[in-house]
Formats: sequence, structure tokens, C-alpha cells
Amino acid sequence: MSVSLALIPVALTLRVVMGKDNFNNWVESAQMKVSTTFKNELDLVRTVRIAGYDAEKWGGSIKTHIDGEKQFFFWERIDGKWHAVFSKYDSMPMLKRFMKDLELKSNRKLFVTAMEDIEAQVQEDTVKVFPTNFVDADLLTKTLKDFGVNPYRKDNGEIVCTIQGTPMTFRQTGVDTPFTVELKNPPDMHEVFMYMSDIDEEYKRCLQSAVYEKLKQRAAAKNLSIESEEVLDDNSIVITLNIQG
Repeated sequence: MSVSLALIPVALTLRVVMGKDNFNNWVESAQMKVSTTFKNELDLVRTVRIAGYDAEKWGGSIKTHIDGEKQFFFWERIDGKWHAVFSKYDSMPMLKRFMKDLELKSNRKLFVTAMEDIEAQVQEDTVKVFPTNFVDADLLTKTLKDFGVNPYRKDNGEIVCTIQGTPMTFRQTGVDTPFTVELKNPPDMHEVFMYMSDIDEEYKRCLQSAVYEKLKQRAAAKNLSIESEEVLDDNSIVITLNIQG
């Protein structure tokens, strides 16, 4: 799947939240598989490299960057034919430029699937729903406010806001269950994902701070004092408590 390097932590987080099977289904639904006319792997690699792009082995696939180091996609052999596996979240103008440039420089028809059909695949999903790590509604609301989003909490518990020009609705099916987030007509999913990644990090930081404060309160109530605190490389905190005599 084509995905920005900056989104990899988000993808890993989603895999934990969704479970392996659901995550794999989500990845599959986000892909656009475009059939090509490449005769074999050697033909593909030579053509792509001569056109000025990279083509590096990546497991059983071939990886090609199309916008610096952050944007890339994979070539995969499916049912005996090589396919370009793009993401539905990729910029369509960028994909058009790449496909046109590659065919122009190679002086041959390479992509079997018409651009109109590719665009139709993207337009099928105007509303997208993803899981999140957010469980505490108050903490989520605070985190969004800290980011200047100005969320609104509805009577039914939904939290609505707009991020990067995209209307979002956070829903929770029950107490202590993770929120899902619904996105409507996102103009740039990569930008939204990166913003959501920042919010996720801030939420975890706020959650850690809240847990830390509760721990100190409970320690004081039980006649315990904090002897030392150590912040580890992963930003977790190790606290040593003393029992006061």
C-alpha cells in the first residue's frame, strides 16, 4: 500500500486497535491496483529507472518513490501480471503526473486501467470511518481544544469538529470503548492522517499526565512519598515510592 513514511506509526496503531484481520481488510480497501503491460520484472525495473525513478526490492514487491522520500507506492505481481498498487489517499493530480511522465519517457502504453476508472474508485468512498485510541471523552475534547480545533460535544455523546477542512465525527459505542472517527470528503487524507497522528501523541501525553497526577494523589493519601522519578527513552516514567514511617 502506498503510504507516507510519516503515517507508519498511525498504521501500526490502527493494526493494534483493529486486529490483524480487520486491519488487513482496511489496507485492502484503501488500495487501487492498476494493471500494467510490463513483460517481466526486468522490464519494469529498467523502464522505471530509465525514466528517472527508483525501483528497489521490498520484500516480494518493488518500491518506487514519486514525491521525494515521503511518498511512494509498490509494484506487485498479481495473477501473473505486474500492477501498480496506489492508495486511495494519494493525490490524484500527483498520480496522473507520474503515470503520464512514465509513459511519455518510455514511449509506450504502460497502464491498462484508465484514469477515469481509477478516479471512480476514489470517489466511491466519500465517507471514511477509522478506529482510534481515544477512550476518554473529556480528555479527547481537551486535546482537540489544545490543538485549536474547537470541538462540539452533542447530547448523544458525539464529538464533532473540522480538521484540515475535513468534517469529523468521533463516536463511542459504549463507556470505556475506543472512539471511531468518521471523515467526510477529506481533500487530502495524508494531511489528515498526519494531523491525527499529532493529536494521538498529544492525547497519550495528556493521559500520561492525568495518570501521573492521580498516582501522586493516591500515594499521598496512603502516606507514601515519591523518592525519585525517571523519564525513559520512550517517555514512560518510572516512579520510586517510599513508605513514610
